Amino acid sequence: MKKSKAVGSLLSSNLGVIIAACALTVAMASMGLARSAARGPKAGADKGRADVLGMAFDGHQVANLDATVKFYETLGYPVASRTDWKVDKEANRLGGTKGAESRTAIINMPSSVSDKPFPLILREYRGIERKDWSKLTSSALGAGHMDVTVMDDCNPVMDKLKAAGLLVVPQMGFPAGPANGPRRFVFVQDPDGWFIELFAKMKPAPGAPPEGPKVSNSTATAANIERLGKQAGFNHIGLNVIDPAKALAFYQVTLGGDYPPLPPPPADGTRPRMTMLNGWFPQATTDENVRLELLGSPQNEGKQPPDQHFADINVNYVGFQVTDIDAVYARAKAAGAITVSDGGIVKVKDGRAVILRDPDVGGFVELWEPAK
Repeated sequence: MKKSKAVGSLLSSNLGVIIAACALTVAMASMGLARSAARGPKAGADKGRADVLGMAFDGHQVANLDATVKFYETLGYPVASRTDWKVDKEANRLGGTKGAESRTAIINMPSSVSDKPFPLILREYRGIERKDWSKLTSSALGAGHMDVTVMDDCNPVMDKLKAAGLLVVPQMGFPAGPANGPRRFVFVQDPDGWFIELFAKMKPAPGAPPEGPKVSNSTATAANIERLGKQAGFNHIGLNVIDPAKALAFYQVTLGGDYPPLPPPPADGTRPRMTMLNGWFPQATTDENVRLELLGSPQNEGKQPPDQHFADINVNYVGFQVTDIDAVYARAKAAGAITVSDGGIVKVKDGRAVILRDPDVGGFVELWEPAK
């Protein structure tokens, strides 16, 4: 067990950073300010739950904020705001981290699907006991990944990380990639062990006919589904789950994600296989879609969720912007979600928020409703 130097102020305090790049320029020292950027009305009707506007940000708990910030800056993602060490009582209520000091950095990540940034909230805590989950394998429960679209070739990104002494390429059983020429995809790890999938949107081969139109939703056919987005930037979060059907019931039915149906079970006598559910949520306050993948590996079937706590190193959480937090929270609780926040919904500087764990693997989720 490690004593925290953990991630900065709770989601709420900085979360808000969420969608507006312009609002991110304000000193989002507190979760509320960060989120205020995401307040704009959504342009179109939601295809899922009308009271869930979509995915608004991602948050990650780090061991050393300076080291992790350097990693993302090397990738080309600037810091939108930072806070110094402080006891943030509001943030501590939200994350169940009573008495902790924390500091936060908000990374202004571009989105691969829209012109609005997708904030990444990095937090470091101290003064409370924390577990270190940085050594998890890519398929382990409690682990997951973030996918980032790059243009043309992953090699230049890897070269930047290598020059800064920050390149860690995990052993995952994939082909090593070409000795020469562009690399289509690769997994790397940040200083906290979080898996980052770099996937290149490749240039068409010389003389190749132009691609047909693509769409960004899971009801598209395999022939025309757009997985990489239209530009470089944040693309999706992958979450390892225990029971894909149970996870699907929460993220699709409770939160309104657009997911394909569960595949049929493997035939008798055939090898078990991974269930990969590519689901879509709007990027909150836009009409474009980002993904939340649910990944069910055969070796995780029937296991117990890991004993993770919100402030632990390498814990990730996904933030959803909602229009009626009371209704969504009640629905999530009825579906079996576990409340992390002290006393349930917490009043924060920019609205109201609550941290939950999903009913399957205990994945951390924040619901946030901005102030009217």
